[in-house]
Amino acid sequence: MELDMFASYHPYGNDTIEKDWKSLAELKHTKPELKLLGSIHSPLLMQVAAEKESRETLTENMLKYMERYQLDGIDLYFGDERFGPHEEFYMLIEELKSRFTAAGHSTWEVNVEIEISRETIDHARLCRLADFVHVVGMVERKPIYNEYSSTPMAKATFDINELKNITLERALQYWIDNSCPADKMALGVLFIAQPFTIANGLKNGEEPEELMTLCSVMKERPICSYVELCQIFKETEWKMGWDDMEGLAPHAIQGDRWIAYENEASVGRKGEIARSKNLAGVFVFSLGMDDYRNKCGTLYPLTKALIRSFESPTLESDTTP
Repeated sequence: MELDMFASYHPYGNDTIEKDWKSLAELKHTKPELKLLGSIHSPLLMQVAAEKESRETLTENMLKYMERYQLDGIDLYFGDERFGPHEEFYMLIEELKSRFTAAGHSTWEVNVEIEISRETIDHARLCRLADFVHVVGMVERKPIYNEYSSTPMAKATFDINELKNITLERALQYWIDNSCPADKMALGVLFIAQPFTIANGLKNGEEPEELMTLCSVMKERPICSYVELCQIFKETEWKMGWDDMEGLAPHAIQGDRWIAYENEASVGRKGEIARSKNLAGVFVFSLGMDDYRNKCGTLYPLTKALIRSFESPTLESDTTP
């Protein structure tokens, strides 16, 4: 779950966010093992990390908020896919850990969320400094035509440094082979859909256009939540397909509309891979995008599929959309 870190940025004001934080903290009374982490998702994080004074200011502000709202750690994500973590970012992690310990919070976690194919990473150092690393695959899936299919598909493999077109399993193994312990990694799973229009034709090398009008949520970005998408699928007819043979990347087509999304089979398969690699678990963005209102026949279908994938005695191979 992504939690807003700074009250001043909350659209409903300080009173509302204060109440929300307290409600979350009260969950610990019935679930004492529960950990609540704040999340900072910002491309500006790298700029803040670049200067010692700004790192210190951020650290002190985070300490105050975390003590005030009884948090157990922080999750960092800088977002800009063009650059890998630089020296100052590693320093920020070290300084956060050191300051938390000095303040009497040695158990507080400092976690990092990062794309699995991000280059120029010191994997060993990142995984040594952070308590957990949330590696996210398939962040962006744009449809293209290729010589093997008459249907537009998105790339479902990864390029990591010298390795090209490797599967998710192999990408995770690359991290492990580069001294990132499996038990410090969690596989990121995104409960979102990415809609595009292919009306202009992709066979001539054009980029697909992002479809901004399909969903009512997150209109500033071409992203749909699963809870809304499943209702769209119920109301109109779509052709379902897959971008891969591993059951990880489903898509849906209706006329000139093309959507990359997740379904129960695909998230279950990701859970199976995380379990087979002995990872620490999975990291979901976000539970509020699952079918929390039971609009499509099952309450929290994606979340439950992930849970089943860790409870199942054998790995399943069913990839039916």
